[in-house]
Amino acid sequence: MAQKKSQRLATAIRWLGTILATGLFIWLVAGQRWDVVLQKAVGIAPWAVCLSLAFYVVSYFFNTLRWCLLLWAQDVKISFWQAFRLVWAGIFASNFLFSTIGGDGFRVVGLLRYTTNKTMALGSVALDRIVNVTAMACLLPLSLAMFGNLLVAPMFAFPIPEKLRQLFRRSFSKITDVLRIWAAQPGVFVQAFLATWPSNLFPMAATYLIARQLEIDVSFWQVIGVQTAAYFINQLPSINGYGLREASFVTLYSALGASIEQASTLALVTRFLSVAATLPGALWLPASVTDAVLNDDKLVDEARQP
Repeated sequence: MAQKKSQRLATAIRWLGTILATGLFIWLVAGQRWDVVLQKAVGIAPWAVCLSLAFYVVSYFFNTLRWCLLLWAQDVKISFWQAFRLVWAGIFASNFLFSTIGGDGFRVVGLLRYTTNKTMALGSVALDRIVNVTAMACLLPLSLAMFGNLLVAPMFAFPIPEKLRQLFRRSFSKITDVLRIWAAQPGVFVQAFLATWPSNLFPMAATYLIARQLEIDVSFWQVIGVQTAAYFINQLPSINGYGLREASFVTLYSALGASIEQASTLALVTRFLSVAATLPGALWLPASVTDAVLNDDKLVDEARQP
């Protein structure tokens, strides 16, 4: 009973986060000229759109490589193509699930077709996520140096709730348990960490390409700074970061000199492209995985735990 109540509370918080963030974004762009936004979006060259989509697909390739390195180190008999389909399907599913890691549950369930070790399956996805967050954290000082109090002030304005601190303490022991599985193969961590960089930089390159098409005068380093900040903002409770990402793009790119119309067009177009790039994943959302998710709520709940 207590667990169900906790789940309902978590769901309510995520919905609230999404609604508030979306409301903030609407408020930010309500006064802009939408005819200008449409004109700017239509003016993006088709080759730039195609190349941006290709960048997203390449990033999925490196996401898969990072995960495969962890799986192969534990002798999981899964091919790169099989893992690639699970990753793409999981990214597609994340568009419609709570938080930005909802699709990870699909990966866990799908992986159980290739291994009977549930702990290792959960651990591989959790560790894959940890490696990616660690790499992004390395870029966070760039964002802080670039935007200063625009990012630092809110951090001090909203203290960490006690419930969140307790969650971190519980999660820390789980993270330690996961790390022990791969502890005998430290080289794998280095390989996975290196594979993380192109998986993150290619989507940033796609954003930079669209930004230049919209005549936003920014450098690639500034795009990295914005997207890194947006990445961590997106971790707040929401549905795949909807609203949060758009609001952060408008705020931060405006701080870099872009107009509200340019910043909001960039946010909307890149959101559309990122979602469009995931659509082939729908073809690889096998019925067996869907059935397993529907019939094994306990496993999915475990997969979503930090």
